[in-house]
Amino acid sequence: WIAMQLANGTRAMQGKRLAQTTRLPSAGRGSVAARAAADRPMWLPGATPPAHLKGTIAGDRGFDPLSLGVEPERLKWYTEAELYNGRWAMAGVFGIIHQEALGKAGLIKDIPWFNTGYELKDEFPIAAQLGVLFPLFGFLELTRYQGFKKTGECGVINMFPFDPLGMKSEKMKEREVKNGRLAMMAFVGFVVQAVVCRQGPLDCMYGHIADPFNNNILTNIVSPA
Repeated sequence: WIAMQLANGTRAMQGKRLAQTTRLPSAGRGSVAARAAADRPMWLPGATPPAHLKGTIAGDRGFDPLSLGVEPERLKWYTEAELYNGRWAMAGVFGIIHQEALGKAGLIKDIPWFNTGYELKDEFPIAAQLGVLFPLFGFLELTRYQGFKKTGECGVINMFPFDPLGMKSEKMKEREVKNGRLAMMAFVGFVVQAVVCRQGPLDCMYGHIADPFNNNILTNIVSPA
């Protein structure tokens, strides 16, 4: 009996020493977590991401200064809203630039994008547009909402996710979010240009290239057109 107790005690001591040698100290665990956070791309180098942004969402750079996404369910909606608005912004920026380019090439009427609705009010009456757009977009938005509630994916009518070309991947998700954010910023810039300069983006770009010292953001704010 004494021999058995000695043997059990020896094994217990060996197990304790093994655990002590293999267990990572708390300081070590903290340093590993800090290194992982440091390796993660952030909106500002060296910034600490909030606890609810773990880097699992496409385009997550740890930016949520107002803590809007603390609740997981609300974070899903904000993620969907950013992607949805980014897609509209990409379509809008593409349309604005190409409308101006085609107008200057003489292929269509050369009308500033912010005056198009007014200038074409006879060809496309507002009442007729509303009669088509309200039911059409009401149907599309209702089915999009229902599909997102069921699947958690973006889509159109009964296709969730909407990926007819089979291009969905984590890499493409990241690219879409980044380009959507860029397009939203570009659209805000187009609006500011229209208000301050009363010109489209191409006219503003040509004017800046021709005379950068007199056609820039500072001179236009001080003495707007």
